[in-house]
Amino acid sequence: MTLELSKLTDQVQAMGKELAARRHKYEQMVQLARRWLEQYADRGEQLRQPAYAVRAAIPTTEPLNFQGPLPPAPDRFTIIAADGSQIQPDRHGAILYYLINIGSLVYRHGSGEAPLAQSEPILGYAEEELYEDGLLLSGNLLDLRRDIAELTRLAELCTSESHRPVVALVDGTLLLWVLEERSEEWQRSQVMRYLDQLQRIQESGAVIAAFASRPRRSEVSRLLHLASVDGDAQRALREPNPLEHLPDRAIFETLPPGARSALFVSPALINHNFYRPLGQTVHFFYLNLAVAEERPVIARIEVPAWVAARADQLALVQAAIVAQARITGDYPYALARADELAFISAPEREALEEMITTSLMRTGIVVTPSPKAYYKTLTRSGRRRYGR
Repeated sequence: MTLELSKLTDQVQAMGKELAARRHKYEQMVQLARRWLEQYADRGEQLRQPAYAVRAAIPTTEPLNFQGPLPPAPDRFTIIAADGSQIQPDRHGAILYYLINIGSLVYRHGSGEAPLAQSEPILGYAEEELYEDGLLLSGNLLDLRRDIAELTRLAELCTSESHRPVVALVDGTLLLWVLEERSEEWQRSQVMRYLDQLQRIQESGAVIAAFASRPRRSEVSRLLHLASVDGDAQRALREPNPLEHLPDRAIFETLPPGARSALFVSPALINHNFYRPLGQTVHFFYLNLAVAEERPVIARIEVPAWVAARADQLALVQAAIVAQARITGDYPYALARADELAFISAPEREALEEMITTSLMRTGIVVTPSPKAYYKTLTRSGRRRYGR
């Protein structure tokens, strides 16, 4: 064993004491936030403009303390979910390549049909696939390509699906994360690829939402602090925020089972620079997935402007997600299955490596890993190259 746990004893005990003290402070912050939510519930219009300056949740026309009860779900509707995983290019491996695997599930509620489960692997190995503006497609760049591939798969399935209405689900967020240090032109080109797929889903007649489990965002907390200083953005930026780092989900744990919070607009710059001009502005709300009086399970749901603008579509998203989550307990079944279908296991990675190596050998190409990769293989398998 290389991790000497005995050396962590004092640190772990100190961590426990710190967390206990932090828990008391956390509870005080939650109480203050909920008081402010009620006190400033009707200040949305006054706060809308200054909220941009402090990167707080941007209010809509709904009161800040709005609670939307769970609407009835249609007798029949279709949920389509997609999720992805990837294998990064390994510069120490035998050959440079990447793999994106997209899992998807089509679940037709009320039809009696078995869900349609699929996975679609995408192998990238050509020079034009492996590099983006001279950079090897790995890390955040590969995540970006996976996100676009996930939405493209959803758009394809929504377009071909005949059982209506259709709700498309992605895990996490609808806001594409792009490298801010790259040029605006490059950012725009990536975001446009993503928004093209959102447009395809809209044109198909389906609705789309993103689901985030145990969200950490604190944009509503920031909005409440702004409200406490009378909407003065400069004061909000200058003065300490007593709700700093309080996740929004804690504020909304008082939502009844199945109910949603007020709608807000995401303050992310990409939302206003790229999404808004094309009518795809991302809105969000919080949703309690719990059944009856069980402990609240709060998720963050994002939808584009064209879904947020229609009460029937918003109600469909809310009802469909709750129905799906109650199959598994607290997470949409279709997303859980899509993740399972996308997952690439260690044996599958090894099998792919063998397949690639064998294929190359048949063409007369003999490849070997780097010395670093070779020695890692030895040590992590419990073997040693040297006697000492």
